[in-house]
Amino acid sequence: MRSLLIRIFASFWSIILITIVVAVAIGYSYAERTRISMQNFEVGDAVLEASAALRENGREGLTGWLRSLPDATASLLYIVDEQGQDLLGRRLPTVIKMSVRRFGDRGPRPMRLRQDRPNLRPARPFTQLIGPDDRVYTIFVMPLRSVGKRWLDERGTAGLVMLALLVSAAVSYFLARTISRPIGRLRESANAIADGRLDTRVAEGVGKRRDEIGQLAMDFDRMADELQRAWLKQSELTRNVSHELRSPLARLRVALELVRRKTGDLPELDKIDAETMRLDELIGRILEFSRLDADPHEAKTPIDLDDLVRSVVDDVCYEYGDLGGNSSIEIHADAACSVNGYPNALRSCVENVLRNAMRHSRGDAKVQVHLGTEARQAVIAVEDQGGGVAEDELERIFEPFYRSKTTRADQSRRSGGLGLAIASRATALHGGSIRAVNKGNGLRVEIRLP
Repeated sequence: MRSLLIRIFASFWSIILITIVVAVAIGYSYAERTRISMQNFEVGDAVLEASAALRENGREGLTGWLRSLPDATASLLYIVDEQGQDLLGRRLPTVIKMSVRRFGDRGPRPMRLRQDRPNLRPARPFTQLIGPDDRVYTIFVMPLRSVGKRWLDERGTAGLVMLALLVSAAVSYFLARTISRPIGRLRESANAIADGRLDTRVAEGVGKRRDEIGQLAMDFDRMADELQRAWLKQSELTRNVSHELRSPLARLRVALELVRRKTGDLPELDKIDAETMRLDELIGRILEFSRLDADPHEAKTPIDLDDLVRSVVDDVCYEYGDLGGNSSIEIHADAACSVNGYPNALRSCVENVLRNAMRHSRGDAKVQVHLGTEARQAVIAVEDQGGGVAEDELERIFEPFYRSKTTRADQSRRSGGLGLAIASRATALHGGSIRAVNKGNGLRVEIRLP
């Protein structure tokens, strides 16, 4: 059993069931001992004692004798008068009631026999005593084999056992749920933190408990606080370092222009200028990723995805046209759709995916952009003709600074390794998802937004 709830429930219920079985066994053992003691009881001796008590003291004497018997013996004997009432006022068992109705002194024939033949009594299946006042008292002895049955039937033990099973199952489930539910909350929170939601806490619901699970929840939140604090410090350090790098980088570009004026255009200077621009772009992406990872710092607004995608496509085409690229972008909008989100973050997401597709497209291949809806979600899919990515790298390409084997081998396609990571973070910020699949001779990156 892999479920903790089932294991705890089974453990508690097993213990309770064992307790019930032991209790039933003890009760049965007690009933058996009572039955054995009754077997040792001689009815003949009891009848003689009852007869003597009735002869000497009448009805009162017989009642007193019956009351003086031990409980086990008294529960075995019933002495019923002519009116069908037990001398001790006890409720008669059903079997005795039926016997009284069947063999009682009713009807003209028994009365006529008593009047005509005082010394004659009809045959009866039960012992009877005749008092000094000529009243008849019938002695009923409960069958020995019915003691255990009476204990089960009259006490309703079978029903009690069923009730005990139901109650024990409910109690066991409650106890198991009490333990497993907060553990489930801890698991959900751990998964949320693993997904990047470092502000997740569990003490609000679980931490109020006074037991070890409550302490575990508080320790978990303390760990989450430290993780969030460390992550914020790291993000702040990254932003500060990036800002500090931009100042000397700007001075380097100014110095480069001054040198170019004095020496003219040299291939070495062009190379330095290209690397400087690449470094400036990388720093910009690092800052962008840090902003998305910390806080978007903007309010959510309705966004027309068709307008946003077309605007981004125009910018990317213009940029790559200036760089001498031959690839182009085709847009296929199946239906107009809009989402509620962060405009800058969403624009950055689409732009980085498009840049990645343009960078890896070969020759004059076209990049396809599909916009539509599916399962009540907006879907933006970008397809290139860049040869695709190895299957074991499809998830890792969204990690910061990760470069696929193809990118590492082709120097012309090298990038900072943050474009798809920024797109992934922006998508998660909107509660959506992003994935990559190989399709044909290229890669398809699919963005889904709620």
